[in-house]
Amino acid sequence: MSDPVRAKPHLDRVVGVPGIAFAAFNCIVGVGIFSLPGLVAGLLGPAAIIAYLVCAVLICLLGLCFAEAGSRVKASGGLYAYAGAAFGPVVGGVAGMLALFAGAIGSAAALARFFIDTLAALWPMLGNGGASLALLSAIYATLAVVNISGARDGARLTVTIGVVKLMPLLSIVLFGAFAIEPGNLAWPAIPPADKVGQGAMMLVLAFLGVECGLGLSGETRDPARTIPRALALALGGVAVLYIALQITAQGVLGPALAGTATPLADVAGKLFGPMGASLLLLATAMSIGGFIVADMFSSPRTAFALAEAGQLPRWIARIHPTRHTPSNAITLYATAVVLVSASGSFKQLVVLTVSGTLLLYLIVCLGVLRLRALDVRQAGTPFVAPGGALVPVAAAGIIVWLLSTLEARELLTGSAFVLVTAAIYQVRQIRGRAAPGVSTFPGS
Repeated sequence: MSDPVRAKPHLDRVVGVPGIAFAAFNCIVGVGIFSLPGLVAGLLGPAAIIAYLVCAVLICLLGLCFAEAGSRVKASGGLYAYAGAAFGPVVGGVAGMLALFAGAIGSAAALARFFIDTLAALWPMLGNGGASLALLSAIYATLAVVNISGARDGARLTVTIGVVKLMPLLSIVLFGAFAIEPGNLAWPAIPPADKVGQGAMMLVLAFLGVECGLGLSGETRDPARTIPRALALALGGVAVLYIALQITAQGVLGPALAGTATPLADVAGKLFGPMGASLLLLATAMSIGGFIVADMFSSPRTAFALAEAGQLPRWIARIHPTRHTPSNAITLYATAVVLVSASGSFKQLVVLTVSGTLLLYLIVCLGVLRLRALDVRQAGTPFVAPGGALVPVAAAGIIVWLLSTLEARELLTGSAFVLVTAAIYQVRQIRGRAAPGVSTFPGS
């Protein structure tokens, strides 16, 4: 007898390189870049560019791992599906919960709340609890309708928002190039390695989110070719943009950059006058809005993949009969983000978001070695990261280094979440063996 969920309409593979690339771009470029130039300059001064270059190299290693995994596994769910295909349903279930709760709902709820607060600075009436809840509900209801109507529509909206949010940042780079004082870029000395490491660690967190576009693996055209190209485009574009913004801010503000919490707003003020601060406030809102759009396009697919595998209630895996989209997962995800954001409980998820995402990345980097050993080729001839085991091992080493910088309480919180989730899925796996057909993991 065929599985009742799998007998329903399949997901359409309609998402190409622009959709994946801009989904990743929108999730990476959030609010961090609006404050990071000042923080990194406080550590390294004009030599802050070294930390960006180091960070770009480290992130490229992660990007290569994700690209290879994405080219080997074609199922929906992104990093969750990759982990499951490599290590089986128990580790896959842990990765899925980390992706859904740490990497998706928690961060999305936090940024959704910040988005409303940013808009309230422009329109104070939105500071009212009822008004902000109504606006947030309206935004997510609209995005849910757009994404349920078709993955192609969601991809188009993601690309459009990505272009819109990119324009103010490019304006700062282009106009700022004519206001740079060369003396502000001179290095008084080469910074010590530990300072460079601290700066790079800070910046790594600004690059988190590349996995957002990978949740669309099940709706991607020719994933073995599309995903590596899209990740290269997104990561390369973000690295160049971040470096250009740092150089511009340092060149325009000079020593004052290290003492400001709003570096890009200060640059815009010098470039465009009194309208500069308002422009950057609007750009901040656009940046967060771009994340929300891309997150709603991608993250519900993780819930869909978990449900399709029987690791969440099966009704969540329902596919719309005519639109061929995971309608229940999209609706549930939008509702969860609105409720968590409105309750304010997202503040307690911040620690889990940071440590949980790093743990998820670690699982997938090690999973690349396992996928190679199993010779998984679900999406055709896979992309293979160069250097043999060097790339995934180096990426795993970087993540372990980052995790070592967390406080003991943060590590304990993340570890407890992983252990409890693993225990739950181990019990389910044992029961599943006693009752064959209970779950089918994507990629297995």
